[in-house]
Formats: sequence, structure tokens, C-alpha cells
Amino acid sequence: MKNSWTGGEAAIVVESVEENLALSVRRGTPGAFERLMDRYEGSLFTYALGFLQNRQDAQEVVQDALVRAHRALTRQYDERRCASLALRPWLFRAVRNLCLNKRRPKGRALERPLEEYDDGRIGPFVRSRRSDFEQHEEADVLRATLASLPVEARELIVLRFMEEMSYAEIARTVGTTQAALRAKVFRALKMLRESLEKKGVTHAV
Repeated sequence: MKNSWTGGEAAIVVESVEENLALSVRRGTPGAFERLMDRYEGSLFTYALGFLQNRQDAQEVVQDALVRAHRALTRQYDERRCASLALRPWLFRAVRNLCLNKRRPKGRALERPLEEYDDGRIGPFVRSRRSDFEQHEEADVLRATLASLPVEARELIVLRFMEEMSYAEIARTVGTTQAALRAKVFRALKMLRESLEKKGVTHAV
């Protein structure tokens, strides 16, 4: 599935209608939790890394979130709750809460550049006819610019344009209304565009 903003492959495959993974995990269906991890672990890690800017912290958060998810689905939630669960925003919200808990004692550490934030999805922001070297340089500019944005703006750009979440899913993830969210996403994108223009990049977003 193509990412409509980047032109690349979408970050994850949306949960199919054939299987309700939350319910399958609840029922102990063989391989269900492994399929859940295959489907969401990479995107959750990208999201956590964008939040925390530290690979080890991001890995710890995602592992913790998945352990908690397994416990909730198998021990705490009944079948009815699992059947109606919006799994993707639920998982992203769990990671978000853990990221917020982890960043509190670190303060300004969040302002480190996103040096390792490259999962192959940033490249398509750059015009394809430019040389590999130029694309690499511009991707570096984009990463650095993203890193300079406030955490909230970074988070919304990742969720909306890299993970291709709907506004409804993002609203569930970050805990706000869709109306308020649309304005925030607009401001985040405007902020990114203006920051890039100050660096001489006028075509990336």
C-alpha cells in the first residue's frame, strides 16, 4: 500500500477484517500474538524513537508496551472488550504513555538530533530526480529539522504522514478531538515547512 504523502510504502498494513487480532490473542489462537507483533512492532518502535530519540529507550518502551498489551488482552479484558477494541490506536496510546513517563526525568535529552531516525521512509520526501548524494543530504536536513520541532509536532507528523493514521485513530492515540487535532496537524506541517524553507529546502513537504 502506497503512502500518499511520501510516495513510498505505507508504514504498516492496516488490520484485516478477516482476523480480529485482539480477540485472537484473547482466545489464545496459536501465533496470534506473534502476528500482532509482526504487524505493529516496527511502527511502534519508529513512533517511540521519534518521541524519545534514543534507540535503547525506544526498544524498552515498545517491549514494555507489548508485554502489557499481552497481559491486558489475555487476563484483564473480556471477549466483548477485545472484540470492540481499536487495536492500533490502543497500542500507540500505550507506547505514548510510556514515552511520556520515560522522558519526564530526562528533560532536555529530548532535544538531541534524530540521528538514528531513518527507517527508509524519509527518503521519499525528497525529489527522485536528484542524485543519491543530494537526496541523502536533504534527508539529513529533514531529520535535523524534525528533531528541532516540539515533541507534539514531531509526534503528529509521524502519526499522520508516516504511519498514515486517520484523524480518528490519532485522536484516540493522543486523547483529543478530531477538530482540535486537524488544527494541530496543520500547524505542525506549517512549522516543518517553514523550518525547511529557512534552510533552503522548499520542495520536500
